[in-house]
Amino acid sequence: MKTIAKWLAVISIIVFVVAWGIMGLKILDNNYFITTEAYIGLISLVVFFVCVMYVKLTNRCPHCGKEKQSFGKYCPYCGNEIK
Repeated sequence: MKTIAKWLAVISIIVFVVAWGIMGLKILDNNYFITTEAYIGLISLVVFFVCVMYVKLTNRCPHCGKEKQSFGKYCPYCGNEIK
């Protein structure tokens, strides 16, 4: 599930950059009908932050419950192996 959240975060930030790029091009072309792109950018930004928060909150040791500091094989707090 974490892998899906990470990929969804990457895809949503790419969609955000593309949507804002299209908005910028429309504004440069004096076309101010940018509400669709603005909503797409806002939704993709919200999806990005939700995915990042999910990954951050689920990154805990299954034995002691403390937040893991690294991607090592052992928990730095309790010393148990993390699978």
